[in-house]
Amino acid sequence: MIPLFQKSAEEVLSKTRYSNNESEIKNLAEQMELVDQHSMSTLNQTLLQNAGGSGRNVPDFIAEHNFVADLIRNDPQGVFLYEPTGYIRPPDFVLPRESTTYFLQMKRLSDGEFDNRRNNMVRRIKTRLETIAVSKFVCIHLAEDFSEQDVEPLVSLIAAEAQKANESEYLYHDDICPKATFTFVNPNNSLPFLTLGGSADMNGRDLTDEAIVQIRASFDKAIGAFTWDNDLENVNLIVIEADQYDDSDLSQAVFGEEIYSIRGRTMISSLEREGHFYQPQYIDKLCGVIALRRVQSGSFITSYRKTLFINERFESYAAEVQRVLGIDDVITVDDC
Repeated sequence: MIPLFQKSAEEVLSKTRYSNNESEIKNLAEQMELVDQHSMSTLNQTLLQNAGGSGRNVPDFIAEHNFVADLIRNDPQGVFLYEPTGYIRPPDFVLPRESTTYFLQMKRLSDGEFDNRRNNMVRRIKTRLETIAVSKFVCIHLAEDFSEQDVEPLVSLIAAEAQKANESEYLYHDDICPKATFTFVNPNNSLPFLTLGGSADMNGRDLTDEAIVQIRASFDKAIGAFTWDNDLENVNLIVIEADQYDDSDLSQAVFGEEIYSIRGRTMISSLEREGHFYQPQYIDKLCGVIALRRVQSGSFITSYRKTLFINERFESYAAEVQRVLGIDDVITVDDC
């Protein structure tokens, strides 16, 4: 390993919790060397410049660095351009390939972009419910004083009541001032486990919508880099590091909301196509969204598992995008 990259890696990580982590320093140094060997030294310089400040933006640029390293490993002979000149607003990455050029605009969806505390609790509840083998939806309302310590007791109560046929509204913790209420609804099709059909606070604010709002706001910013339409010669893609977001959140943002309606005691679902892929100003502009999730959990320097959410209008492009960018999974509107 070239000593220069070792020193640079130490400098980049000096203001992070990985400052003394020899493994992370070594991995970043090797990654910086790889990037430099493929004519992307500007990306290394940008990373160093941002590390020289407060360090607050380092995770954003590390995400870019990780992603480019993945692209290079997938296509070592390819050409990779970082913020090339000649554009009104240069896309983050441009990949010229035979008769097609791929334009990639990257965003990192950080944990701080939405109400972490409440959303994390809802996610924990959702994950725990998926261990309960009951084919029902459960709709939950949470009070303002519902806390992390209430998650497991609430799930335990839901699990106990889910086996019953009672159609009542259930109260958690206190009959007079409950911290949560929940009801069960039968699905129109069999479910593999108890499924969160919706969550809101007791004042009616939809908690499940908060992540969607933040994702869509990020898309609005990213898509501004594309002043041309998507076509066979110009493929436009938004790339996001999205460890804290579910596929269901991203699907709703790009495809639209899954609407649940109750007929009797049966819940019917249908997709309302109002996501970014169906907005008039974006419908011809965006080929797809690539979600990145860390393979090495808890590591700063990591490869990614890549999921492509493909615009229905450009589904025929999916196989080639998958090949060029090393995509692991593809999600279409029919998968929603």
